[in-house]
Amino acid sequence: MTDARRAASSTKMTGWPWNLETLPEPLIPVDRTFEGFLGLSWIELTTSSARVSFEVRENLTQPLGLLHGGIYSAVAETVASVATVHAVWRDGFIGSGLSNTASFLRPITTGTVHVAARARHHDEREWLWAHEFTDEWERLCALVDVTIAVRPLASPAV
Repeated sequence: MTDARRAASSTKMTGWPWNLETLPEPLIPVDRTFEGFLGLSWIELTTSSARVSFEVRENLTQPLGLLHGGIYSAVAETVASVATVHAVWRDGFIGSGLSNTASFLRPITTGTVHVAARARHHDEREWLWAHEFTDEWERLCALVDVTIAVRPLASPAV
């Protein structure tokens, strides 16, 4: 582990990133959702970047022991969605996944997966996020681009 990665590990956000000042209140406790199942550790969350890590577990792999390709996409969409909502929610908007494209470069079978996301572009209707997945040896393993649609919050039903 490099000094930079060690420093990042020591500055992890406490708990889930659902700060009610910057994100809407969850309708379902996060630990009971798919996002909770993924077991992400949030390291950084800003309006232009996010970093998370998670441990490879047997129930995240395919039968040959490789981290399942769908997990990369699910993690990327989770990170992009949370980061976009973090940026737009206070202004009366919400984000929802629109597209997700993954390129797999190297398999991961064990250890900690590190994800760094950055906003590559955004306007009033869409945010495009680029994600890099690296293994615990800092080897680039996957690239995932996610587009998040941004729309006005719906009024609650009366």
